[in-house]
Amino acid sequence: MLTGDIGLIVSDLAVDYSGVPAVRGISFDVPAGHAIGLIGPNGAGKSSTLLGIMGAVTRQGTVEVNGQDVGGLSPEKVVRRGVSLVPEGRHIFGALSVRDNLRLGGVGRRSKDGYDDTLAYVLELFPILGEFADRQAGLLSGGQQQQLAIGRALMADPDILMLDEPSLGLSPTAVDSVFDALSAIRQAGKAVLVVEQRAEFTVAFCERTYVLHDGEITLTLQPEDAHNVDKLTKAYFG
Repeated sequence: MLTGDIGLIVSDLAVDYSGVPAVRGISFDVPAGHAIGLIGPNGAGKSSTLLGIMGAVTRQGTVEVNGQDVGGLSPEKVVRRGVSLVPEGRHIFGALSVRDNLRLGGVGRRSKDGYDDTLAYVLELFPILGEFADRQAGLLSGGQQQQLAIGRALMADPDILMLDEPSLGLSPTAVDSVFDALSAIRQAGKAVLVVEQRAEFTVAFCERTYVLHDGEITLTLQPEDAHNVDKLTKAYFG
């Protein structure tokens, strides 16, 4: 187990859809100030793991946030306990302004106090969002939309930030910018859980990366494994 303050602890998490298992009793932890990765082939159960943590699908097992069991809570209540999810595909509100997207992210805050401080932090992290605050969000580039999606999630002032494929469809430069921001978020003391297809990138960034196959953790990788072709090949092809 990594050292650090309590963040997210997942124990024996299982998710199925109409009796078909998607996640088969996996366990891991994400302490505050650390980044953990989940990689694996399509259909391995990565996104289902995030949805299970959020309470967006029926799950078994235990999910603890800062030492509190969030079992049985709705996704909205899980957010209020300190967990935010940046979904695959970003799902920003394209017809609304950047400013209004960020405001919507603040709806799930545990406390209305500190809203302005959080907004200032987000705009410092992603200056382009301040520059384009009144621009329609759907007119932003892919990289800018991903920054907005992360900023919106941060407006809930989470202790734990989860991201599903944050590099999907982005240019290499935009990917670098997103992961630079995630590094700053981790250094600020938040727990970061990243689901990604870019295995080498993810393994290098995260303190620990778990490989999922058919809903089970089959391999654990460390940053020094990022350039180990054999291990990365095994991660996807067994």
